[in-house]
Amino acid sequence: MQQQRNILAVLFAAALAWPLTSACGASGTDQSPAAAPGSAQPAKRIDACSMISPQDISSLLGAPVAGVSTGTEPDMGDCTWTNPSNDESVSLTIGNAGTALNNTLPAPDANFPDPTTPGPDGMRYMSSGSVEFAAGNRTNTVQVAVLRLLGDQANAAAVDLARKVAPLVPK
Repeated sequence: MQQQRNILAVLFAAALAWPLTSACGASGTDQSPAAAPGSAQPAKRIDACSMISPQDISSLLGAPVAGVSTGTEPDMGDCTWTNPSNDESVSLTIGNAGTALNNTLPAPDANFPDPTTPGPDGMRYMSSGSVEFAAGNRTNTVQVAVLRLLGDQANAAAVDLARKVAPLVPK
């Protein structure tokens, strides 16, 4: 008798839950609802790989190399070009909109040590061959990791690329 009550209780609970779960399921069609007129479309990913010319990349890396985008965030962009024969690379990151208002880099956080040094045109050197720059009201970075370019040469190469990329960064 107890076993029958347990079975009935399970069946009763399933009967109560079925309408709730079926209401949350698929509608029976494979069509997704149409976007409402005037609704915002998803932000298009920025193609950072198209912002540095193949000539600039091959000049720095010593070989023609295709860029690879690894990011997934909408309204941002990144690209890395790596020479497979020596692992030297160039990287570009386009940051979120609004992170550099009026195309000015934000002040470093006063609660943490500032590892950067001032660069030209309001840029900041982050390390040898790595520069942070404002463009499109975004904080962006370029890194040139090439062994034959050290110190000032690496910084100059990064600044050169940042200056070429800056006008291409969308707002």
